[in-house]
Amino acid sequence: MTPPTLSDKHAPVFSDDSLSLPAFSGAARQTAHEYVREVLRRAILNGELESGSRLVQAELAATLEVSTTPVREALRDLASEGLIRFDPHRGAVVAELNPDELREIYEIRQILEPHAMAQAVPVIGDKTIEMLKKLHQRMLEDKHSASFVDYNRTFHMAIYEAAASPRLVTIIRSLEDAAVMYIGASLKTAPGLRDSANHDHGEILDAIERRDVEAAVAAIKRHLTLPLKALEGK
Repeated sequence: MTPPTLSDKHAPVFSDDSLSLPAFSGAARQTAHEYVREVLRRAILNGELESGSRLVQAELAATLEVSTTPVREALRDLASEGLIRFDPHRGAVVAELNPDELREIYEIRQILEPHAMAQAVPVIGDKTIEMLKKLHQRMLEDKHSASFVDYNRTFHMAIYEAAASPRLVTIIRSLEDAAVMYIGASLKTAPGLRDSANHDHGEILDAIERRDVEAAVAAIKRHLTLPLKALEGK
C-alpha cells in the first residue's frame, strides 16, 4: 500500500491530482474504517503526512473511494492515539511535534520502564521470548518506518506485560502511544536511529534470555536515551 504524498503541509490532503492510492476493496476482512485508519496512520508515521497537514474528510473519502463515515471514524481513532488533533477552525490536522513534550515523555519512561523490566525479566515466559525474537527479526528486515514503530511498540509492551503489574503497564502503554509519532519522525530525520535501536533490542533480548536483570535494566536505560539524542542532534 503506497502512502499519500503531500507537498504542502498547509494544503488539504490529497489535493494533488497525480496522486494514486488503492481504493478500498473490502478484502481480507478489513473494514473501510480500518483501511482508512491504516492508510493515514502509516502515512503519518512514515513522515509522508507532516505535522500541521490538514485532513479534509470529503477529499479523503473521494480519494480512497469510501464514504465519509469510515473517514470520520478513522480520524477519531487517530486523535485518540495523539496522531491528529481537531482544530476548531481547520478541522482535522496532523499533530505538531513538540520537543518539550517528547522530553517529558522520555523522562517519565526512563523512570518507569527500568522498574517494569526488572519485574518482567525473572518471570517472562519462553513463548514471549520467542515472540520477541520474531519481532526483533522483523525490525531488522522491515525498512518501513510505520511497521518499525508498530513492531517496536509491541516488542516493549510484550516485555512489560510479563511483569503482571496492570496499572504500571497501562501507564507505560499511554506513554508509548504518545511517543509513536516522535519515533516515526526521528526515524526520518536520524537515519542511524533504526540501527542503534535494533542493536539495543538485541542487547535487551540477550539479557532477557540469560535472565540477567541488571543487564536488561542497563540496556533499556541506554535505549530510552536514543530519541532525545536524535532530537538534540547527538
